[in-house]
Amino acid sequence: MAEARAVIPPEQEAPATQTAPTAYQRWNVQHRLQHGLLALSTMGLIFTGLAIKFHYTGWAQLTFKLFGGFHHNLIVHKVCATGLAASAVWHVIYLLVGWRKMGLSLEIVPTLKDVRDAYHHALYLLNLRSEPPQYGRYTYLEKFEYLAIVWGLFVMGGTGVALWFPTIAAQYVPRVFLDAFRIIHGNEALVAAIALLYGHFFSVHFHPAVFPSSPVWYSGKISIAHLMEEHPLEYQRLVERGVLPAVPEEGHGHGLSGWRRALAGLELVVYSALFYYLLITFIPKLLA
Repeated sequence: MAEARAVIPPEQEAPATQTAPTAYQRWNVQHRLQHGLLALSTMGLIFTGLAIKFHYTGWAQLTFKLFGGFHHNLIVHKVCATGLAASAVWHVIYLLVGWRKMGLSLEIVPTLKDVRDAYHHALYLLNLRSEPPQYGRYTYLEKFEYLAIVWGLFVMGGTGVALWFPTIAAQYVPRVFLDAFRIIHGNEALVAAIALLYGHFFSVHFHPAVFPSSPVWYSGKISIAHLMEEHPLEYQRLVERGVLPAVPEEGHGHGLSGWRRALAGLELVVYSALFYYLLITFIPKLLA
């Protein structure tokens, strides 16, 4: 999933020492704990849920054996669902408390600039623009991912609760709705898994620029060089506020070199092969 970006930016003071910092504390402990619970719950839901959806396959049967049978697999699925709901409630409370203390931040809300950034980024990837878009605290992809999590919580949560308590749900909706909820719930889970693999996991772990992982999710820190590269407008804002010192940009450029360029080629092949496998394996099952 993909990681949920908190709306409230951390406040920091410029260091008192003469040594220029090499990293910026982008996430605090709250951000990392919330993300950790969200990540564990989501991965557990996908792992156990897809096994239920494709229960007739060999790998699903192995998953059931891992948990001691279908019943225990379902219990783990419900525990993870509870964890996901808890992470959502925790996040909302955190935002409301932060809103009361520090005021409302709308940095995560998409704007027309994000539409322009998406178009600019597409041209950059096609080598039709020499420079990438200038992002602030969040890129358009991060905003989309955050809103996708919100959408998924409502869709998966609503259908999931109905399937968890079918006798109660049947008192309020026709049986045909429950059948539709089952299809929506399973297909949305598959879409979420693909989005995590091709979107979030790539940008946070497998992107050649950060491989083997961005440290933000476990330490909360992002290097100044990476901040300047990926979030130049945020960096400029922090410099103007005195949070970070200005760093010369000589030698600072975009693009990959050395082993990271070779890694990009390898990952292109691997991801293409995985995409082909998904097309021939799962899509026919959805259409059957």
